[in-house]
Amino acid sequence: MEKVVICVLHLKPLPGAPMYESFDFVLERALEDARAIEEGGADALIVENFGDKPFLLEVGKETIASISIIAWEIRKEVGIGLGINILRNDAISALAIAKAVNADFVRVNQFFFPALSPEGLLLGNSGEIMRYRKMIDCRAMIFADLKVKHAVHFADFEDYLLNAERCLADAFIITGKATGLEIDIKKLKMARKIAPILAGSGVNAENVDKIAKHCDGIIVGSYIKERGRISLERVKKIVKAVKKS
Repeated sequence: MEKVVICVLHLKPLPGAPMYESFDFVLERALEDARAIEEGGADALIVENFGDKPFLLEVGKETIASISIIAWEIRKEVGIGLGINILRNDAISALAIAKAVNADFVRVNQFFFPALSPEGLLLGNSGEIMRYRKMIDCRAMIFADLKVKHAVHFADFEDYLLNAERCLADAFIITGKATGLEIDIKKLKMARKIAPILAGSGVNAENVDKIAKHCDGIIVGSYIKERGRISLERVKKIVKAVKKS
């Protein structure tokens, strides 16, 4: 099976966020970045409220409304897969948006087991999330992080692997300790034995060959940006490298 490339579309600050300025600007930039990602050959993009730092454990209604509008406009503009990730770990809101805009998947940073993050305690509530998805009849797949970045974990990686199956995620994501930091290849190899696996941080043109061979696809955000903008050439470069791996 051909490996997939998912590019992260980092939204500028949204209404309600400390650094918010203009919704028209946020939407315009998001559409430009989405077009560049599609033109670069990526299989999908994932919309993320990256500009809303410091993040909330549960976002406000204004954030849900804003991302719904942006994701709907992106869906009309490009034809590749669409995902939603609501920082910091608001999977219920992500699924609500995914249902409204017919998104293909959502990312859940802490799906099971608790972890301590800079934003507070992340509770792994896979039971509630999966029941909510069923209740609203949402078709979006769940891509769940295993021992997510920017968090202190009480459970070992092996504990995550032992309990992954019971949470019913469609695929799992392995990251480094922080955004842009490279993944432990050993963890990729271990996790790939239990389910489809995506490499979720630190992938670039220099290390993509050694990483892509041990996973089913990559999620790339930091590498494809230059001076805060999506670089068409970098998207093309990373897609080409992944597809030939």
